[in-house]
Amino acid sequence: MSNCIENCPICGGEGYVFIGDAVKTCENSPATFAGTGVGYADLAVPDTLPKTKALGHIKAEIDAIVKAGFGMLYIAGGYGIGKTVTAKAATARLAQKGVRGIYARQSQMINRLRSAYDEPAGQKAFAEYLKAYCTIDWLVIDELGRDRMTDFARESLAEIIDARYQGAISKRNMTVLISNDKPEDVLQPYLIDRVRDVKNKVLIIKGESLRGG
Repeated sequence: MSNCIENCPICGGEGYVFIGDAVKTCENSPATFAGTGVGYADLAVPDTLPKTKALGHIKAEIDAIVKAGFGMLYIAGGYGIGKTVTAKAATARLAQKGVRGIYARQSQMINRLRSAYDEPAGQKAFAEYLKAYCTIDWLVIDELGRDRMTDFARESLAEIIDARYQGAISKRNMTVLISNDKPEDVLQPYLIDRVRDVKNKVLIIKGESLRGG
């Protein structure tokens, strides 16, 4: 059984490579993407889509934040215009470069935090998960505002976005927030103020769905 993609040109399917006397996980290996929410297959998806203006704008803004190495980007737009696939591909590319990152839908993130209390030492587990979302080098929160917000979800999301804002303006980390709606329709007023900070970028984009009829 291969430990990497079939016929991997880097490791031949072994899942690791030798660099001098050191052994390194192959950048195409599933182990490289562990815990990121994405996989090797996500890398190529944007290239299979029609090259629309909307997709081009999304890619350009995500590439800009990756190049800078810090910042916060809020992308709002309709279904199927390429928001998710572009952000997932960026997460996968960064994983290959050794950058710690997570792609998660809002519901996934909140459910993980809530379920932490079912683990042994639940309060500690919750604090560790929350810290990871607040401090990791790269974080994508997708489907922002799609689900009904409980008090727990609202408070947890607010703490994460506030921490990510502080990380962005301090040039410590990168955050991409994705929604079908503008910040004003999703977030609390003080979070809108952070997302709309001139140091950040809000991309409101229109386009036809690329999924077909």
